[in-house]
Parts: sequence; structure tokens; C-alpha cells
Amino acid sequence: MKHLYLLFLLPLFISCAQPEKISEKEVMETFNQFFDMLDNDVDKIRDYVTDDYMIFEEKRKWNTEEFIGFVKGFGKFESNRTFKDIKIETDFNSAHISLEQHGEFQLEQPAPDGSTFLSYDWLESAYLVKENGKLKFKFYFSEQIND
Repeated sequence: MKHLYLLFLLPLFISCAQPEKISEKEVMETFNQFFDMLDNDVDKIRDYVTDDYMIFEEKRKWNTEEFIGFVKGFGKFESNRTFKDIKIETDFNSAHISLEQHGEFQLEQPAPDGSTFLSYDWLESAYLVKENGKLKFKFYFSEQIND
């Protein structure tokens, strides 16, 4: 009888949902949504980052509020971004992405140096975590690799 009971419970153990590793597709979808938001409505960044999010950009670290101010400082702009050499590592609760980014920006208002067109290349790395079932950025590192 004891063995019969175990045979009855075996399917329950097998059918229990096993945690799934975060997919590269999920990372890329979150990544692309993040940059769409960044270029179009930076105030929505809080939907994509953890409460303790930090970015290292322009040779300094920024919290979420400081970074929103930094992006808004450029005013309205059109952007064209390309990403290459993308590498993604994932586990069940987090992901890491590294890449090279090229960005071109047409500003509506001139930058402090008087230019209206900016072009940059960056080496970037980000750490994302699952928070309430959603992948969010916890840390972003961005280093300009051209002048």
C-alpha cells in the first residue's frame, strides 16, 4: 500500500513547475524596450529599473533621478542606435548582457557646445534581475570609447 501511495504522488512531484532559466529573448525584449523608453519617455524608466538601480555613465555613477535629469538635459532628440557583439548570460533570477553600442542623435536644441548632431560609441554591460516576475535593470555600465 505504501508503494501505491508513492506511485500516486510521483506525478505531482514531476508536474510541479520547475523554475525556468531566463531566456536570451526575454533579455533582448527588455533591453530593446528600455532603449525605446529612454529615447521617447525617460520618465517611464522606473518601470524598467530596480529601486536601487545605478548607472555608471560619463565617468560617474548616477541614481535613477540623477540619470533622468541627465537625459532630459539633451532636450528632444531623434536617435539611431545600433548594437553589436552582444553577449548574454542568464540563470533563473538574473541576466548579464555586454555589447558595443553606436548611437547617433539629432538634437532639436543645440548642446552646450553648439552642436545639434552627436555620435558616440560605447562599451556597455548591464545586470538585470527578476523582480515580481519582471526582468529589471539593477546596474548599467557605459563607457564611451570614442571622442
